[in-house]
Amino acid sequence: MARPFLKVIFFVSFLFPCAVQAQQADKYKSFNRFAGMTPYIDYFASERQSVTPYIKPAAEAVKRLQALLGETLPKGAIFICSSLEQKDSLYEPIILKMGYMWTLSIETPDVAAEEMMARMKSMMGDEMPAEIMDRMKSRQSDMMAAAEGRMVSETVRKIAYAVIQTSFAENLRYRSSRLNDMGKSPLPDWLDIGIGTYVIGNDPNLGYLQENMEQTFPLEDVLTMSRPFVASTFLQTENSDSGGSMFGSRGGRGGMSGGQGFPSGGFGGMDGGQGFPSGGFEGMGQGGFPPSGGFGGTNGGQGFPSGGFGGGQDSTGGNNSRQGGFQRTIPKDEQDQMIFDGQSSTFFAFLLEKLGIEKVKELIQAVREDVEGRDFIARPDMLGDDYAKIEEEWIEWVGNLKPQRESFGGKPAPKQM
Repeated sequence: MARPFLKVIFFVSFLFPCAVQAQQADKYKSFNRFAGMTPYIDYFASERQSVTPYIKPAAEAVKRLQALLGETLPKGAIFICSSLEQKDSLYEPIILKMGYMWTLSIETPDVAAEEMMARMKSMMGDEMPAEIMDRMKSRQSDMMAAAEGRMVSETVRKIAYAVIQTSFAENLRYRSSRLNDMGKSPLPDWLDIGIGTYVIGNDPNLGYLQENMEQTFPLEDVLTMSRPFVASTFLQTENSDSGGSMFGSRGGRGGMSGGQGFPSGGFGGMDGGQGFPSGGFEGMGQGGFPPSGGFGGTNGGQGFPSGGFGGGQDSTGGNNSRQGGFQRTIPKDEQDQMIFDGQSSTFFAFLLEKLGIEKVKELIQAVREDVEGRDFIARPDMLGDDYAKIEEEWIEWVGNLKPQRESFGGKPAPKQM
C-alpha cells in the first residue's frame, strides 16, 4: 500500500514543476523566445527584428564579463516589449521561476515614445505647448534609430550590473529596480561603474570629466566613498544645492540654480534632438523633446552619463542648455555623480592598461573577499602606496585620452562661440 502511494508522490513531485513552468511560459505567449544567440542570455520578443540590435553588443559584453568574472555567468532573460500590453504583463518573480537568475525589460522606441506621450499628457494636460507636441510627433521617426542605439548601450550596462549582483550577492533577491543602486552591489561603487563602462566599450562620462578635472574628488576617496546620491526631483525651480558629498570635491562646486529640471533617472539626456536613452531624460538639446523616463542632458555629443545624466551641457562645458529646447542647469548632486562616474570608469581603464587584466581580476577577487581595494592597489606589485603620484599619473593619462563620440547614434553639437 505504501509503495503505490510513494509512486504517486514521486510522479506528482516530478510533473508539478514542469506544469508550473509551462504555465509560466504560457503567460508570455505573446512573446517568442529566441535562445542561443548570445551566451547566457535568452531573448523574448514579438519578432526577431526587435532582437537583432542587441545580439552583437550583448555578446561582446558577455565576453568582457567572462574575462573579468570567469567563464560561467548567471543566465538571464531580456524581454523586448513592442506594446504597452506586453510591458504590463511582465512580472519578475514569475520570470525568475522560469529558471533565470536575472531579467531585464526593454521597450522598443515606438513603445517608449507612446508611453512618453501618455506621461507628458497626464503631467501637463492642456498646459503642454502645442509647439512641443508638434515637434514630438514630427521628429519621432527621425529619432528611432538613435533611440534604439542608446537603449542598446544602456541595456548592455544593465547586463553588467545584473550579472555582478547575481554572481556575487548570493543572499540578495534580484530586482531590476536595484541595478542602478550601487549600494545593492557587493562591490565598491567605483568598481561597479568601472566594470559597467568597460563592458559597454565606450565611456560616456569622459568628455564631461576632462572639462571638469579641477573639480574632481581626491582619487583615494573615490575608492572608498559611496556614489553621490542624486535625488529625484520634478520641475525643480528652487536652488538645487544638496550640500555636497561627505568627502567634498576639489574646487568646491557650488549648487546650481535649479531650472526646469526633470527627475534623474527620469527623462534621459537629449543630444541635438537625435534620440533618447531608456531610463530617464534630463536636459533637452536643440529642437529636442523628452524621451521615456525623465530629463538629463548630454555634453556635446560625448554620450550620456549613467545614472543621473546632467542636463543641458553644451560642447564647451557650459551650464545652459542649447537654444531651442528646455533650459536647465545641472544641480550639484548630478554634477557630483557625473564626476564620480567619470573618475571611476577612467581609473578602472587606467588599471587595466597599467597592470593588465589578470591583476584587475585579482583586485576584483580580493574585494569580493572583503579586502579594501585601496589597500590592494597600494601593494608593491600593483601601483604602490604613493597615491599622490598615482593621481598625478592618472590625471595625465586622462588628459591624453581622446573623447569618444557616442557609439550608438547622435552627432556632436557645434561648439558655442
